[in-house]
Amino acid sequence: MNETSLTATVQGSSTANRRPESTVAESRSLVVEGEATRLGTQLPPPTDGKEPAKPRTGFWARYRLFIVSVGVPMLIGAGFLLFISPRYGSTATFIVRSIDRSASQPAVQSVVQGAGASIVSDETYAVNAYLTSRDIVDVLVRNDNLLRIFSRTQGDVFFRYPTPWLPNNKEFLFRRFQWMATADVDLLTDLSTIEVNAFTPQDAQALVRAMLNYAEAFVNRLNERSYRSQLSVADRFVTEAQENLEAIEAELKAFRNASGSVDPNLVALSKLNVIEGLSQQLAQIEASIKQQRTLASSSPTLAPLRAQAQSYRGEIDKERLAIAGGPRSEAVKLQTYDQLTLRRDLAVKALAEAEKQKAQARLDAERQHLYIQVVSQPSLAIDFARYPRITLDLLALLGICLAVCQVVRKLRDFAMEHRP
Repeated sequence: MNETSLTATVQGSSTANRRPESTVAESRSLVVEGEATRLGTQLPPPTDGKEPAKPRTGFWARYRLFIVSVGVPMLIGAGFLLFISPRYGSTATFIVRSIDRSASQPAVQSVVQGAGASIVSDETYAVNAYLTSRDIVDVLVRNDNLLRIFSRTQGDVFFRYPTPWLPNNKEFLFRRFQWMATADVDLLTDLSTIEVNAFTPQDAQALVRAMLNYAEAFVNRLNERSYRSQLSVADRFVTEAQENLEAIEAELKAFRNASGSVDPNLVALSKLNVIEGLSQQLAQIEASIKQQRTLASSSPTLAPLRAQAQSYRGEIDKERLAIAGGPRSEAVKLQTYDQLTLRRDLAVKALAEAEKQKAQARLDAERQHLYIQVVSQPSLAIDFARYPRITLDLLALLGICLAVCQVVRKLRDFAMEHRP
């Protein structure tokens, strides 16, 4: 038997000994290979049941995300914090008070605030608004060398003013001042705190002292304005009352000149006295006439007595008509005079009340006088730079970078899982 026939015999025997399942699998494999050949595709090479070896990656490919998102920003941040110059801070605390205590103020608050002064909240916020306004910047530039303080050679290029990339004008100077100075109010205690940062501790302390002085000057202007406003209103009321009284006095004077009497009441009273006297005499004459008629009705003395009685009656009627009867009677004059005197009395009372209100307004203005009470003087931190806070800033930057790195890693893994 030659070698060829022996090989065929062995293959035949091995084929005969195969199980039906292997035969079915091979037939399916042949069908798939034929279909793949027909479609022009190539199947992957068969494996022996082991996973293919993964390609080996280098250090950059494995840690490049961490280096880019964490390492590089941390190096840049550390270099920036080490490069910028230290800034020293100075703080001062004050409170705006008034010696006025309203009657409607709660008793507990009065005990807490003290017996002689009260805290003024509205003016406190007004003072703080002034300390961070453009007006205070202009005053500091004019009187306290604010530009020279911000342009110290000790400062770095980022916080020194002016900078190469910002124009040198009032608006950007005001923005830089807002970076370097703050004024806050505690909502619970109404304490105001001024904080100023500068490149030297002496400059920071000098700016805080200057701001306290300008705050006190601002409060004094508020006091003067309030004082003038209240007194101007009171003075106007007094002036109006005086003018009204003078006008009524002028009318009364004109009435006296026109009527020819200083006081119509006295004139009317005198006329009444005259009428009373004439009436008494008339009564006596009439009594005499009655007696004479009884004794001797034809007595020659009756005619003179009757004539005298008639004269007295005419005089009494004349006096009564002068008192009340015609348009120029004393009753008409008395009515006009009473109206004028009543208006004069009211004007006098109004003037007295206006004077009283003016005195009260002056007293209230003095009691509402505002003043600044400094709680803590401007500090001088020679051996401690408040900014930059290197440790805290680096820890905050590290936390942000790690969060960004984790988010980018999750997004990358998600994109690779859903890549076709």
